[in-house]
Amino acid sequence: MTIVHAYAASEPKGRLVPYEYELGPLGSGEIDIRVESCGICHSDLSMLDNEWGMSSYPVVPSHEVVGIVAAVGSNVANVAIGQRVGPRLVQLKLYALQAMLQRLSQSVRIG
Repeated sequence: MTIVHAYAASEPKGRLVPYEYELGPLGSGEIDIRVESCGICHSDLSMLDNEWGMSSYPVVPSHEVVGIVAAVGSNVANVAIGQRVGPRLVQLKLYALQAMLQRLSQSVRIG
């Protein structure tokens, strides 16, 4: 299982502090990305501050990432281990916004 080392806020307008979480098993349609760089945009700030009234904490911002594919699920055909990728949307917050993630052609995990 992959342990993610990130920064998270535990409340609206809270400070980002070191945070770790486990991704769980890799799904058949998922890829695991070893993140090399990430950005924080206005959407991340809105989620951090709960401006849309749907944030659940902890929130880990940074849905814009670039990294190397570390693992692929059994149904993934369009990327390979070792490939550099930069998915447009990865994750706006932990354990929420699953409907938004399902709009992607494949689920993506941050690792």
